[in-house]
Amino acid sequence: MTAPLDETHASLGRVTCPGCFHPREWDVTAVCPICKHQLHADRSAALLPVGTQLKGYIVGEKLGQGGFGITYRGFDATLMMKVAIKEYYPSELVGRSTDRSTVVLNSREHEEPFEHGLKTFLTEARTLAQVKHPHVVRVLNYFEMNGTAYLVMDYVEGEDLSAYLNRQPGGRLPWRAAVELVLPVLDGLRKVHEAGFMHRDIKPGNLYRTDEGLILLDFGAARQVTGSHTRSMLIFTRGYAPYEQYLIGHLNRQGPWTDVYGMAATLYSMLTAQRPPPALDRKQNDLLHQPDLLESARHFIPDLPAALDEVLGQALVLEPERRLQSIGEFKQRLEAVLAEERSGERPPLKQQLEPVLPDEEKTILVLRQPSVDRERPVRPNRRWRVAVVAVALVGLVWSVLWIGSRSPPKPPESPVTPVVSSPMAETPPVVETPPVVETPPVVETPPVVETPPVTGIVQSFKLEMVPIPKGCFQMGSPASEQDRDQDERRHQVCVEAFEIGQYEVTVGEFKRFASATGYQTQGERNIGQQGCYAWSAAEGRWGWREGVSWRQPGYESSDAHPVVCVSWNDALAYAAWLSQQTAWRYRLPTEAEWEYAARAGTVSARYWGDDPDQACRYANVADQTGGPGGRTWPVKHQCMDRYWYTAPVGFFQANAWNLSDVLGNVWEWTCSAYDSRYGGAETRCVENNATTAIAVRGGSWFYRPAWMRAANRDPNAPWRRHLDGGFRLVRSL
Repeated sequence: MTAPLDETHASLGRVTCPGCFHPREWDVTAVCPICKHQLHADRSAALLPVGTQLKGYIVGEKLGQGGFGITYRGFDATLMMKVAIKEYYPSELVGRSTDRSTVVLNSREHEEPFEHGLKTFLTEARTLAQVKHPHVVRVLNYFEMNGTAYLVMDYVEGEDLSAYLNRQPGGRLPWRAAVELVLPVLDGLRKVHEAGFMHRDIKPGNLYRTDEGLILLDFGAARQVTGSHTRSMLIFTRGYAPYEQYLIGHLNRQGPWTDVYGMAATLYSMLTAQRPPPALDRKQNDLLHQPDLLESARHFIPDLPAALDEVLGQALVLEPERRLQSIGEFKQRLEAVLAEERSGERPPLKQQLEPVLPDEEKTILVLRQPSVDRERPVRPNRRWRVAVVAVALVGLVWSVLWIGSRSPPKPPESPVTPVVSSPMAETPPVVETPPVVETPPVVETPPVVETPPVTGIVQSFKLEMVPIPKGCFQMGSPASEQDRDQDERRHQVCVEAFEIGQYEVTVGEFKRFASATGYQTQGERNIGQQGCYAWSAAEGRWGWREGVSWRQPGYESSDAHPVVCVSWNDALAYAAWLSQQTAWRYRLPTEAEWEYAARAGTVSARYWGDDPDQACRYANVADQTGGPGGRTWPVKHQCMDRYWYTAPVGFFQANAWNLSDVLGNVWEWTCSAYDSRYGGAETRCVENNATTAIAVRGGSWFYRPAWMRAANRDPNAPWRRHLDGGFRLVRSL
């Protein structure tokens, strides 16, 4: 029979410290060397008194406190073991009653946010109780009492990661040791995300180092509380919290990628002994067109593998839509870095990564059934042929390469100076980024309430533009180029300086336009044909599909994917609207501007060289990746980019001028009429009401090596729209 709780408590008090339940070997009136408890010492009125009984648990000293909760040392009187007890206590909303136990509201106006937070706290507790992983703190029990709720967790013996790092040489860890410590935590956090829950306050102080490795603590904080009659309250830690956590009323922008940022910031700190600069400060610099305050990890640790620096950059991207989207992918990238270093050679980007897919999709990629015929049609009846295929790449959306840490590909041939007298164009000179003030060493601080930014409303329409120098180049392809077409006559063309979008226009960017204006694309209005020209996985053939549009492409897409199913006229409408919202005139590039920027000073067939099988590092193309029903491409690049259809913009390595996806991903509209003889139309834009065929460039994820060349071109009617057709914009200087 179990002894009564009061009797157990009295017995414990005689032989252990009431604050930490450690066997006591000191005088009862002395200060405990472990938890600093002292009998009759003054205690904050917000804290439960030491010795408070909560059902079958006894409360000890405080372990930690944040804006929405207090964590205590505790003791399970039934199982006779130490536990941790977290109390839901939003300090801005509540206080403690005169009985020192009951939680009471500070104002009636706080009732709604308090109740919302309490419900969230309990929902999260129920969810976390189902998560079993050795590197995530275990939830043992939860209950309501004293007008609030409690979460009982395993008590973890060890020290927090901050304290451990402070004892290391230079306050940091060797990169292999740091990555190997983090990987098991990522696996546990992935399970938490699969259960539909996020942490939202990952930092070194919430990771405990034990004999078994790192364990993630401090769940159940219910950090985001929003009420219709009170201001929202956001609790997080500067430096480890991403930008979206600063935004009041925008909880929909938070997701697994929010914890990706926190884990990446923590790893960055482990490697460099530097806390990342606050995301809000980084955003302000971005709005002012100033350099990113975040230095690459290699700035502090020059011998850090470039691949690791690249992965950190992708996980610490400021905008959530362009960041690595899942903990699973972040973990795979880090594992790939370890594998590359062990093997001594670096494979093409992503080549060894497995896609993070829902269970029902995982077997699809293993089968090898009938292939899709994609033989190129004979001119003049060449068409875009497009595929709608449903392989849901969960967690691989919205990710983007971090330009600040990425090295451009080495041009295969030496470029020459881009001046009018020269037949070729040169890669523009590298402009050194001005030095940024070094971030101070990591010093853990408790979460703080941050005020959201109030500036930059118009700046939300800003596209990432890259300046391109004026110059001359050889447009088209030499007669010796493999797979050359007759409409690629080589000739010298000169262009003036301009700026071009670093990325293809995304779904999110186009969505802002449609939401602001009510615009419906020609596909949504069924102009010329029904819907969008697409491929049906069920029918195994191509055709016009009513209901398929940029909003509903038939595969899983996100705001960071390139917008598709847009006609030339739709692209012009977006450019006109964007020009009205800013002080700039945006337009589509001429065909000459497009090829000049795509080549980036190179003279090879592709901006990475002549070898098509190197494409998977630089472009989303037809490759060895399997598709729906186990389909494969009969003519493909001999590599694997892991995307069957569109990839998030900027995912692959950019060209030497930092332009992403100029080959592959989606075809891109130009403003030039298509002229198979290159009679001069390639250097100018046609009128907006044109009915002639328009030149499109760049190929897409659907096309084989013959079409993945800088000189390749195709005509398309202005009203047509395809599932692998999008655009990017330029502006004249």
